[in-house]
Amino acid sequence: DARVRGWFLLDSYLPTFFLTGAYLLCIWLGSKFMEDRPPFSLRAHLIVYNLGITLLSLYMLIELILATWEGGYNLQCQNLHSAGEADIRVAKVLWWYYFSKVIEFMDTIFFVLRKKSSQITFLHVYHHATMFNIWWCVLNWIPCGQSFFGPTLNSFIHVLMYSYYGLSVIPSMRKYLWWKKYLTQAQLIQFLLTIVHTLSAAVKPCGFPFGCLMFQSSYMATLVILFINFYIK
Repeated sequence: DARVRGWFLLDSYLPTFFLTGAYLLCIWLGSKFMEDRPPFSLRAHLIVYNLGITLLSLYMLIELILATWEGGYNLQCQNLHSAGEADIRVAKVLWWYYFSKVIEFMDTIFFVLRKKSSQITFLHVYHHATMFNIWWCVLNWIPCGQSFFGPTLNSFIHVLMYSYYGLSVIPSMRKYLWWKKYLTQAQLIQFLLTIVHTLSAAVKPCGFPFGCLMFQSSYMATLVILFINFYIK
C-alpha cells in the first residue's frame, strides 16, 4: 500500500524477520543461561512495563474508535480506500499495534529471567512470534478498512490483561484482581467475534481482499483451538 511507504520497519521484511529470530534465540539461550542461576524478581520493571503496555493499549483502543467513527466505517465490511484521511489515521494506529507486538516479546523474556518456564508454552511463543510477522503483512497490504476490528477488540483485552499483570506483581493488590478468571474467556470471545466479523465481509463483500479474509479466519481458528486447550487445562 503506497500510503505506508517509508514508515518505520515496513519497507523491508528483513528487520521483522531478524527481530523474530532474535526473540526465539533469546528464549533458547536465556533459558540455558538461567538454568543454574536464581530467578530475578524484576518487580519494579514489571510494574513499569505492564503499565506502559496498558496505556499504549488504551490509546490504541480510543484512537481506533474515534478514527473509525470519524470515517463512517461500516461494521459489517469496510474497504481500504473510501474513508480518506480516516483511513490514514487508522493505519497510523495499526502501525503502533504492529510495533507493540515486538515490545510484547518482553513478556517472554521476563518469563525466562524469572524462570517461569511453565508459562513459556507453544501457545505463548506461537502467538507472539506469528502476530508480529502477520501484522507486518497487514500494514503493507491491508493497513486500514476491515483490518481495524481485531486490534480494537485486542486493545481492549490488553487493557484488562496487562493491568492485571502489573497489579498482580504487588502482593497487597492480588485480592482485588477479580477479573483474572475471566481473561481467557474474554480472549476466546474476542477471537470468535473477529472470525464472525471477518467472514461477514466474505459473505457480503465490499472490495476487501478475499484471500486476506480467509487467512485471518484460519489463523484465528488456530488461536481458538489453542486457547480452548489452555482453558480446559
